[in-house]
Amino acid sequence: MRKANIAVLLLATLAVASGCASGEKSGTADVVSSPSASGKEMPTITDSLKPVGDGARTLVVYFSQGAATRSVAEDFGILLGADMEPIVEKKTRSTGLFSFMRSGYQATFKIASPIVSPVRDPSSYDRVIVLTPVWSWNLCPPVRSWLRLMKGKLPAAAFVTVSGDTDPDKIVAAMAKESGTEPRAVAGFRDKDFLPENRAVYVGKIAELCMAGFGIAGLR
Repeated sequence: MRKANIAVLLLATLAVASGCASGEKSGTADVVSSPSASGKEMPTITDSLKPVGDGARTLVVYFSQGAATRSVAEDFGILLGADMEPIVEKKTRSTGLFSFMRSGYQATFKIASPIVSPVRDPSSYDRVIVLTPVWSWNLCPPVRSWLRLMKGKLPAAAFVTVSGDTDPDKIVAAMAKESGTEPRAVAGFRDKDFLPENRAVYVGKIAELCMAGFGIAGLR
């Protein structure tokens, strides 16, 4: 049994290492748990989009070790006047080699990590946006934990992924399965979307999700 476990861990490590090699050009936000450099010093979202005042109660839920996922979550929060629910793991992850291997293993094998009890109940809101970084091409463990905990409790929902260069479809499918909720809209943000020259693409994805998912008009 011990040899089998070691073999599985080795295979997971090789998969993650291979992901690192393929993600070097766009950063490694989609393959490791270390903080992403993307998303720092972003312009204020209200410079590009008008804040929404439709009276709907919105909850934005996210996990972020770096700036990227948090920045996107905060932009949705500001735009929609939302309450924020950062997901907090019970044990803080380090950025060393062992933590890297462990994070990749957990994400690859769909292991949910222990999280601090959430403060807010999504069922008391009109809409919820759940954002996750992508680790080893999979849903990250703490977001998986939150979705399992809230299964069947989500109102109108939108799911958002933040990665180096990973298509959101697989991740969103996992989010829908874990939560028991089909999202009304999805968006996938990649490292390149945070570049100043791609600001219009970034803003467009936020606007499109709000319009397609929640029927919000007049943002621009």
